[in-house]
Amino acid sequence: MTRDSWDVIVVGAGLAGLAAGVAARAAGASAVVLDTHQPGGRARTAERDGFVFNLGAHALYRGGPGMAALRALGIEPKGERPPLHRYQASYAGELHPLPTSAAGLVRSRLLSARAKLRLAALLARLPRMDATALAGTSVEAWIADQDLPPEAEALLRGVLRLNTYAGDLADLDAGAAVRQVQIGVAQHVLYLHGGWAQMIEALGARVEVRAGARVHTVEPVGGHVEVVAGEERLRARRVVLAVGTPAAADGLLPGPPPWADLGGPVTAACLDVAVRGVPDPGWVVGLDEPVYATLQSPPAHQSPPGDAVLAVHRYGATTPDEDRALLDRQRRRAGVTDDAVVHERFLARMTVTGAQPRATLGGLAGRPTITATGSPELLLAGDWVGPDGLLADAALASGLQAGRAAARAITDAGTMVR
Repeated sequence: MTRDSWDVIVVGAGLAGLAAGVAARAAGASAVVLDTHQPGGRARTAERDGFVFNLGAHALYRGGPGMAALRALGIEPKGERPPLHRYQASYAGELHPLPTSAAGLVRSRLLSARAKLRLAALLARLPRMDATALAGTSVEAWIADQDLPPEAEALLRGVLRLNTYAGDLADLDAGAAVRQVQIGVAQHVLYLHGGWAQMIEALGARVEVRAGARVHTVEPVGGHVEVVAGEERLRARRVVLAVGTPAAADGLLPGPPPWADLGGPVTAACLDVAVRGVPDPGWVVGLDEPVYATLQSPPAHQSPPGDAVLAVHRYGATTPDEDRALLDRQRRRAGVTDDAVVHERFLARMTVTGAQPRATLGGLAGRPTITATGSPELLLAGDWVGPDGLLADAALASGLQAGRAAARAITDAGTMVR
């Protein structure tokens, strides 16, 4: 007989939903995670002849709240750092070494003497900046306040896009963006062995996941919640909605959402390429174009030995033809010739995050909290929820918090389902 009553039901088996389910289980609650698709959400991977393609964001911040959440759940991701000294910057049709150190900044032929002085002063202050003091200021407004020459502004935009995956810097909150750069500078990022499936498998092994369970309605009734998934009617004391976007969560709430307009999802056009041999330079950050090529494997183990996986992103998808042309140009700048391509996957419009922290709403502090549903039995989790981090960081951190909060509420009420 299939079980139909739980302490916690989580809707959505992406990073946020899996973290919520595992956190609830770890706190002693019975829990199940439901999803229409296979687990992973935007952290799914695809394998082609030994080459692994990630779907969503490709880097895990070693010093971010996402890594802290994983460790709190007993998971230690394995991977390698990309070699920053090999990064190149594309500007005005030319490649230059990306200045990632004081010595690199001095040697750079990309920047004028004035640009070097202004950037050196800014970069020296950056690790100690109070990012919360920038909340409510857009990234573009903050850049304008720095009094930088054009090439230095372009470099700063490139670094900020690289760390946030955001194409619209006029809407993105500067406090959130600067904090993400600070985390990246302090401890860098990991590219995961085997791709993001490593995390999905580790989380999925710690909680029951039901794929193919499309949730139609979520209705609080007299202290519990009725969940209709396919032909089943399930019951829970608490439900965590980890469904990817504000619009998707809104569609399951019993009333109007109590949050302000969060804007649309952050998108990207993506080209993943399986490559014979290892291309050089491999890593190219676009400064005057919102595009980035990154060699995932090596350093991570996501390809057969001696071969490689390259990912190219256009921040802020536009039209398929225009974006594909830009991605192919950047792929060639990264050293991948047409005849070296073994497999490729083009995603014309991928959702990167459900919504970014908007300057007009106060940045991270203006995002919905895990309890901002209008119903005490329902909680939220996702990369657009809570005051902690961006991208996978926000998904994992809010998932951990929502799962723990759901279990704690049930424990306090003394109504655990055994």
